[in-house]
Amino acid sequence: MYIVHMKRVTASDARKNWFRLLDEAAAGEKIVIERGGRRIVLSREELEEKEERMEIPDYSELIQVPHAEEADCWSWDWSEDGVELVEKPRP
Repeated sequence: MYIVHMKRVTASDARKNWFRLLDEAAAGEKIVIERGGRRIVLSREELEEKEERMEIPDYSELIQVPHAEEADCWSWDWSEDGVELVEKPRP
């Protein structure tokens, strides 16, 4: 039989000691917060080694906006016949 030891605290105590409880959970301790007859378990999620090493990809080469410095200098308006959009310089 596998017994898991968990720290039990009331919701009031959890509110008073929230950051200490977060540090304890981050260190691997399982904490049960009890409120109104219900239990909430605060625990660290175990990630696979690959997920821990994953870095945020650099998308700067994928997202390019031509003439971005001119973005606020023009807008669009309907053509005189109302069929298509045409570029309209801003004053």
